[in-house]
Amino acid sequence: MKASSTRTRLRLLWPILASLTVTCALATPAMGNSDRDTPRLSASQQAAATQLAADHDVSTAEAQRRVLQQDHLTDVATSLRKRLDSRFGGAWIDQEHGGRLTVAVTRPAASTLAKTQAPDTATVVVRHSLQQLNRMSDRLAKRITAANKGAAHGLQSATVVQSNRLRLDLPRGKVLTGSQRAVVRWAKRTFGDALTVSTYAHASKPFYCGGQYSCDPPLRSGLAIYGSNIRCSSAFMAYDSYGYYMMTAGHCAEDSTYWEVPTYSYGYQSVGGVADYSFGYYGDSAIVRIDDPGFWQPRGWVYTSTRITGWDHDYVGQYVCKQGSTTGYTCGQITETDATVSYPNRTLSGMTWSTACDGPGDSGSGVYSGSTAHGILSGGPNSGCGMIHEPISRALSDRGVTLLSG
Repeated sequence: MKASSTRTRLRLLWPILASLTVTCALATPAMGNSDRDTPRLSASQQAAATQLAADHDVSTAEAQRRVLQQDHLTDVATSLRKRLDSRFGGAWIDQEHGGRLTVAVTRPAASTLAKTQAPDTATVVVRHSLQQLNRMSDRLAKRITAANKGAAHGLQSATVVQSNRLRLDLPRGKVLTGSQRAVVRWAKRTFGDALTVSTYAHASKPFYCGGQYSCDPPLRSGLAIYGSNIRCSSAFMAYDSYGYYMMTAGHCAEDSTYWEVPTYSYGYQSVGGVADYSFGYYGDSAIVRIDDPGFWQPRGWVYTSTRITGWDHDYVGQYVCKQGSTTGYTCGQITETDATVSYPNRTLSGMTWSTACDGPGDSGSGVYSGSTAHGILSGGPNSGCGMIHEPISRALSDRGVTLLSG
């Protein structure tokens, strides 16, 4: 999370900065409006704004404004998530209404608190809290996981905070097994009008390379990690009392006992062994111990052009980016959270979907917004664009490490 002390220091500095700004304005010639009014965006924010403008048919300036305010909106949403607790029904960034934050509450009185903290926030009163939706989603995910075993085509699901419901997704045009049909009947009977049944067209799969050189053309971006028979990406760094680690996807570590990293002009550099990983129902993350910490950038990020300062939860409507070793630098909008995803021979729960494009070899890439970490890329659909990532909050907690930031 972003440190509250940092925000406090910034508030204390504002009066000083304001006075300096006035002094400089009186002492120097006026700048043109185009220079003065151009917002300062990082490379990832520029890319996110470009994608947002194309997706929602808004001007470049409007897209930049929305991207620049994202961190503030997610800060507000996460704060309300804590303060409202069982009265919090979820939050999302509504791109169809100017990119405003909308917060769902279970009691009308809770709307006052949301408005007090952020006057421009819209509120809606809903029946189910996010805690209730998450518990229902977990019950459904466990049933899906059991029914998907041995099935040619898996069931999937997601929590849809905008409608305060769960959505159960069936593979379009495919025949379900008896166990899967039983899950559909059970879900309809158990959740009633809190459930929507829909379909999906493209199966999901993890995005690693089966073989070190099977993802040609050559690397475009990101840091590639090679195992004994795979290639993935890595981005974030973490630490605990035992040392430093690179974070990647769990399925990239499952069959690897020793990894090497190509460092381009430096050739191959030994990293170390897999320290811990999870690939299955409870997520898709891994940590790889770094044998030589002095070799790596000590800022929580392996790309020298980007600085990661903290992490936050995922919110629908938010734009995030990834930097992968195969497809490079892409951005997209978060569309689903707390999703249950069917992979070949695996079912994962608690995942996040977005519209970013990715491909084989991108697994393990860091997913982020500006300077805030959001997750670890896991996979996507077997056709077209789409990205599945493991939320960074769970990855850090499950691996027992702290994000290295600075």
